[in-house]
Amino acid sequence: MAKEKKGIGALNWTLLLVIGFTAQIAWVIENNWFANFLYSDFGAQLGVVTAMTICSATATTFSALFFGTLSDRIGSRKKLIVWGSVLWGVFTIAFGLTHYLRGAIYNDVMLIGVTIVAADTIMSFFGSMANDAGYNAWYADMMDDTNSGQIGTVAATLPVIGTLVGTLVGGMFVGGFATAENPQLGYIVFFSVVGVLNILIGVASAFLLKDAPTLRPVKEGSFRKQFASTFNIRRFLENRELALVFLTLCVFFIGYNCYFIHILNWMNYTLGFTDPSLILGIPLVLAMLLSLPFIRVINNKKVPKVAAFSVILSIAACLFIFFVVGAMTDSFDRENALNIAANWPCYIGIIMAGMGYVVFMQSMTVWMKRLYPEEHRGQFEGIRIMFFVFFPMVAGPLLADPICRRFGEKVYQVVENGNLIFVTADRASALGYDVTQIAEGYLPVNELFIAAAIVSALALIPMSRAARLYKQRNG
Repeated sequence: MAKEKKGIGALNWTLLLVIGFTAQIAWVIENNWFANFLYSDFGAQLGVVTAMTICSATATTFSALFFGTLSDRIGSRKKLIVWGSVLWGVFTIAFGLTHYLRGAIYNDVMLIGVTIVAADTIMSFFGSMANDAGYNAWYADMMDDTNSGQIGTVAATLPVIGTLVGTLVGGMFVGGFATAENPQLGYIVFFSVVGVLNILIGVASAFLLKDAPTLRPVKEGSFRKQFASTFNIRRFLENRELALVFLTLCVFFIGYNCYFIHILNWMNYTLGFTDPSLILGIPLVLAMLLSLPFIRVINNKKVPKVAAFSVILSIAACLFIFFVVGAMTDSFDRENALNIAANWPCYIGIIMAGMGYVVFMQSMTVWMKRLYPEEHRGQFEGIRIMFFVFFPMVAGPLLADPICRRFGEKVYQVVENGNLIFVTADRASALGYDVTQIAEGYLPVNELFIAAAIVSALALIPMSRAARLYKQRNG
């Protein structure tokens, strides 16, 4: 007999979209704009970006595990969404205000690192409380066999929409509000606006959001014992298919984070585009639209095939960017990102990479969330974050850092014709700068995409084994 289709209601769909959308813009700020802000305000501090990413991933993971366990015990996702969103917003605003410490800490790499890393880590802790332990578990509570494709697709598409809007709107703020006296004012305004939006989301959720009616408190001994059970390897491996899916997720995102955390700086400073938000945002719109037909395939229980296609497409995108985009940089129109005739390689490469990411997230979201034990969804969201955020965001930057240092050249931040630019030591000296008084740094290099392609290919190994278990389970 066909299953009766389960609706989640107009209000829940609205909350799913609005909360998820706002959260993704905040994550875009953390994943992309913070690093861009750091380069613009404090110099090309590659090591600080690496430390910031690793500490943020650690805080995000601990928060997801801790609050995921707590939400299972109290039987509520709402409280985490409400309070997490408010605090997330407060510390997003606070990150931008670090600019006003610039005069005291500029050129002191240690102080810059401590200040920036601490601000980002605290923000990520509360962001994960709201989004990973709260919101993700909340919509997983509503998923069943009849609606998982739709909900999973929305959840997977929101990061792309958030990246798109966050990139384009962020570019408008960064460029539109900058002044000669304070070139970073646009960043501060943008971070503040998104922070206020998150605070408002938290307040609105207190009145509008309701936990799933089937959600019940699950207490297994003391909190300490239940939290420790997260690291019960035997229980985790008992669901072999889910373990392999998590491993696939982890390997893929190690490759992804090798280049994506640096992508705006790569476009801005390595390729030289004056407005990198356009060259990234517009192709992502097309990538998202091209990914929509895969919803039907996912609903037809062909998740592994779709997931494998997405990984292969992502590998092809990285290779295309390295061999084609990297070879044609001299022909780009850096002042006019909309000149498709000159910049088409960038558009093709980002469309392929964006489409690979969207389809991968569509398929993997449905695949793994339907395998979660019903009584431990909050806790398994925490485990997911270990494989989705912690391991990839530690390994990815640690892989990227030596690649940039090996294949890149030391650069120094100077002002030329009123613009902040990065130049070699010889060029800085020719402009009258004493390079011993400027913090040295490194720019992202094209070789990051080769490393990403190699690592992403390894994700096909655990995926193929998980696919066999999927086929056995679904007949």
